[in-house]
Amino acid sequence: MKVVFSVSPMLKTALATALLPFPLMVAVEPLPDGQELARSMRERPPEKATEIQATLEVFEKDGKRNTSSLLIEATSIRPKKWCVTYKARSKVGVIDLWRICHSIGEANRYEHNERLAKPSEIHKGLADSAFTLSDLGMEFLYWPSQIVLKTQRRKSRLCYVLESRNPNPSNGEHHRVVSWVDQKTGGILLADLYNASPKPVKRFSVKGLTKKNGRWQVDEMEMRDMKSRARSRLQFHLK
Repeated sequence: MKVVFSVSPMLKTALATALLPFPLMVAVEPLPDGQELARSMRERPPEKATEIQATLEVFEKDGKRNTSSLLIEATSIRPKKWCVTYKARSKVGVIDLWRICHSIGEANRYEHNERLAKPSEIHKGLADSAFTLSDLGMEFLYWPSQIVLKTQRRKSRLCYVLESRNPNPSNGEHHRVVSWVDQKTGGILLADLYNASPKPVKRFSVKGLTKKNGRWQVDEMEMRDMKSRARSRLQFHLK
């Protein structure tokens, strides 16, 4: 009597792989250059002049909540220069004006109430929040050390993990920032900000995304102060 053994396709594949002289190698897409990735992010001007109403809420650890109204204006001065202005109005009606001017190939210019901002003001929270002017200006993307560590999925999206290091941090500046950059949009979805401590002192995250006319827009973002446990939430009232 002739006996016939049936071998499953899965077992056939396993046997064929084991008998190969060299193991199968899976092609891995090379990581982008960190400096080029940082440059593409910081040199991306707004597509058009924009005016957005926003609300900035600060949630303290003891349960207190402070709210400020913001008017955010993005204006193009010339093809390689643009400015973003933040006008904050508190409950008592006090208006504070902050402006970040970007120029391709140049350092950011920071202004406070129509004058050049002092270095200490750049690292001060906007409307007493955890969002500083240097955070909003993505100052860490100008540091000389930019390395893409790996790819990783965050918020169901594939991201580049970019590590930015500050070689000579001055008083109030961060030493290191690790950010998760969405591969498709180039936007930062998450970021951990460090001082000398090995643990992050602040944590940034995008909380809301809306797709409009085929493009993703940020509805809400949050900055957490990891020491005080206060949360600052910026909500955009998009039309």
